[in-house]
Amino acid sequence: MERFQRTEIASGVYFNTIFDDRFKTSRILVSMLTDIDKDKCASYTAVAGLLVHSCREYPSFLQLSRKLDSLYGTTLSGSSGKRGDLQMVNISAVGISDDYSLDGESVYEEMARLLCGAVFEPNVIDGAFAEEDFRQEQRQLIDAIDAQFNDKRMYAKKQFLGVMCADEKYGVDLCGTKEQVNALTAKDVYNAYLELITTARVEIVCLCANNTDNVRGIFAERFASVKREPKFSDSVVVPRAEKVKEKTECIDVVQSKLILGFRTECANPDERVEAVKLMSAVLGGTAHSKLFNNVREKLSLCYYCVSSYDPVKGIMTIESGVQKENIEKTKQAVLAELEEMKKGNITDEELESAKLSMSNSYLTSVDSSAGTQGWYLAQVLRGTERTPQQQAEIIGAITKEEVAAAANRLTLDTVYVLTGNDEEGE
Repeated sequence: MERFQRTEIASGVYFNTIFDDRFKTSRILVSMLTDIDKDKCASYTAVAGLLVHSCREYPSFLQLSRKLDSLYGTTLSGSSGKRGDLQMVNISAVGISDDYSLDGESVYEEMARLLCGAVFEPNVIDGAFAEEDFRQEQRQLIDAIDAQFNDKRMYAKKQFLGVMCADEKYGVDLCGTKEQVNALTAKDVYNAYLELITTARVEIVCLCANNTDNVRGIFAERFASVKREPKFSDSVVVPRAEKVKEKTECIDVVQSKLILGFRTECANPDERVEAVKLMSAVLGGTAHSKLFNNVREKLSLCYYCVSSYDPVKGIMTIESGVQKENIEKTKQAVLAELEEMKKGNITDEELESAKLSMSNSYLTSVDSSAGTQGWYLAQVLRGTERTPQQQAEIIGAITKEEVAAAANRLTLDTVYVLTGNDEEGE
């Protein structure tokens, strides 16, 4: 039997199975992908929470919890996230593998039925989510927005994306604004749910040790009753920056934040993406990187300085926490390190350390059931079926010249600064 199988079970609905007997748990994820819409994203995020709070068969959180407890402590969770210009609304269930249940009980099938109940039969009254459930989710969304502001690193990243991707869906915050959340109604969120279930691309990812024909049949039967009209767009990739956007925001902060955003010319499925990943790691992705060793350690200009790369949007960001008087010095030091990379001034130790770090990250990502499920979902969304070993081999074969070429394709797009007065280091 193949380790990974993929089947379309309805229009725009794909059932993916990962067979793995290393774990004592089984996992089922239903991921609904739709275009990010600034007017609807808060409603979609609320849907993720409401679907796992209760359902028609178990109309209270207490009743649903008791059912989950009866299935050996199965858990049900919902989340919302971004993948490029798409919003992902995820509903997942995790329970023990059937090999460990008593009397041959199929926890896996029961888990699938319960998950289907949550997704297809929400707790709805008169065409709207139950009011009490909705109000609780609305409060949690407000709390999430407040939490973003209280975590200044998270807040800075959100504000930065709003500047760099102001004309792209990617720049929209999925929680929405407080005004948007306060204006929501239980009916608004239910209408958003109906739109998701009929128009979103759906990826169902199951991780288990045994045959999944019955579970696939359960989902296929459910989706057969839904009139599906899938519609979503590919992510927009801006290859180069025509000019540098700059924004400085002053609020009461203990530590200033400096974020530089670059366009890389490379995004999935471009084969050069792997070289950009490695370039970002050499520059600031590991404890052996140029930014860590030179800007942070030798020059002592910042508390942290790291780079990251989004291969879906083709965007590389460099984030640092600095004292106010060191903002410009840090910016110039970062750009100087980048210039060295463009010239090919990369030591063998820097290159090999980055390769080892990335390879280790790939190989250990599937040491857990959650990591394995996440790895294969990422492969599906990219349109590949690489194993972690294959990915590590690709990274290992990249040359110093390819890394330098990736650095030379970068164009600075955005400089964002969050700062205040009378700072002290955190």
